[in-house]
Amino acid sequence: MTADGTDRVVISRGTVHCRAFPLVIMTSNGEREFPPAFLRRCVTVNLAQPDTEEGLTAIVRAHLGDLASQSSDLVSHFFERKNRGALATDQLLNAIYLTHHAAAASESDRRALADKVMPYLSGPVPGADEAETLRDD
Repeated sequence: MTADGTDRVVISRGTVHCRAFPLVIMTSNGEREFPPAFLRRCVTVNLAQPDTEEGLTAIVRAHLGDLASQSSDLVSHFFERKNRGALATDQLLNAIYLTHHAAAASESDRRALADKVMPYLSGPVPGADEAETLRDD
């Protein structure tokens, strides 16, 4: 598909013909290194993770609008958990969206559902409190 229309473009013999220079965006989330030969052809942008709840709330607001004002408890909970293990911001966004649409009855129900959507990325966290470990079972 082209950015300037809805027409499909046929690629024949692996050659793409275009009127403007193509822009390709790749992300790695720091999970792996790209080869130096590839990086020489790239403009690298490193985005800092938010270090305050306000910064995290601004990201939630940018993606989910009014749900940000209804989700300060989950933002705080995410921030607390993030200090104990690796979590990604998209996990918080998914948790807020899901808990809002699941209409969990109580705050503890919302938090338990959010914890299921926000598992630690690095596996079990040593010293995680017992209640959180039981909810993950």
